[in-house]
Amino acid sequence: MTMAARGYAKLIEEMGELTQVAGKRLAYYTTDDHPDGGPPLRERLVNEMGDVIAAINFVAEQEDLDWSQVIMRSIDKKRVYEQWHAEAHNNVDAVDG
Repeated sequence: MTMAARGYAKLIEEMGELTQVAGKRLAYYTTDDHPDGGPPLRERLVNEMGDVIAAINFVAEQEDLDWSQVIMRSIDKKRVYEQWHAEAHNNVDAVDG
């Protein structure tokens, strides 16, 4: 296989596959079973997340990006997500309380 467009095509493809699995996980959140009877959703999620991270890393290298800046942005953004999650959890407790 040829890696076209400095990895952007593969990155977009992998993000699409992750989106599909995440959508199934959301639709079938009470089970780990995929409707097609194949591997469990969590296993597919792990695989697709790994594929997306690899594609991001490849594109970053092709674009000569500073990987440490990418990682620092990721860490900072994760903190924001954790804060949003905590706030949402606290709001649910306040409503239920």
